[in-house]
Amino acid sequence: MSFVVIMCLLILISGLVFRLYSLTKSMEEAKKELQEISEDLFENRIVKLKVRNRKLEELLEAVNHNLWVIRSERCIYQEDERKLKEQIQNISHDLRTPLTAILGYLKMLDMENMSEEDREFLNIAIKKSYTLQELTGQFYELSRVTSGDFCLKLERIDAVRILKETCLEHYHLLENAGLMLTFPAFETPAIMLGNAEALARIFANLIQNSIRYAKSRLSIEIQEDEEQKSFEISFSNDISEEQEVENPEMLFERFYMQEHSRNHEGTGLGLTISKTLAEHMDGTIKAKYSGREEERILTFSICFPLKQI
Repeated sequence: MSFVVIMCLLILISGLVFRLYSLTKSMEEAKKELQEISEDLFENRIVKLKVRNRKLEELLEAVNHNLWVIRSERCIYQEDERKLKEQIQNISHDLRTPLTAILGYLKMLDMENMSEEDREFLNIAIKKSYTLQELTGQFYELSRVTSGDFCLKLERIDAVRILKETCLEHYHLLENAGLMLTFPAFETPAIMLGNAEALARIFANLIQNSIRYAKSRLSIEIQEDEEQKSFEISFSNDISEEQEVENPEMLFERFYMQEHSRNHEGTGLGLTISKTLAEHMDGTIKAKYSGREEERILTFSICFPLKQI
């Protein structure tokens, strides 16, 4: 084989190797670009191939078309979600005025001149009206806190003080439910960047959840993590065996309710609202089970970063 032929073959092989390397490099860059686009689909970007290859370009054209379809469907979904939340908010707002009037008229009825049976029916009507009023209020609050333009005014607040005030406000309800409250003698302030009204709402939702489902007691604990510069407040209550679900994080899903819990007239929205409000204040809220089989404990833990006083 002549030297010229060998040189030609070497040049050809070198060209093929370089071409293969260029295609491989270009595909790696395309893969990285696709991963970046997948993290934020609303960026109007497409995957490009720097080295020309008809077959690979056809493949990327199909990929880019699918990205366009996904973006379009997501935009439609988000717009429908926005309209639904707006409708729920408007309906909830419109229902609150007549509900308040109904409750007022029911309370004005002369119960003293009623028979015992009529008084019982009237009390049931008043109770159901209050339940409907609470449901309407939570529908309104959920649509408000999950809307894209929702924003909390954050300031330095003492979470411990707000927790104590919320517990005092609900103490008579805990007594009426026959629940024993254990509260720590925690005098050190827990200063955080948050919203006092929103934090009180979270605490109230967790206490009310215990009032509905706890068997005999509610225990509240506060712990500081100096290393992580955060603090955690946990709400623990005992539950019956049939109340336990496979994954406690499901309790934060919108409208999630166990079948047996419908007797408690809960709305299934309080925990969802609490989780959303906590996240708006740079916090987290989680649920877990502990304890023995004969005594299961459900614990909700809220964690917020501490701020320097």
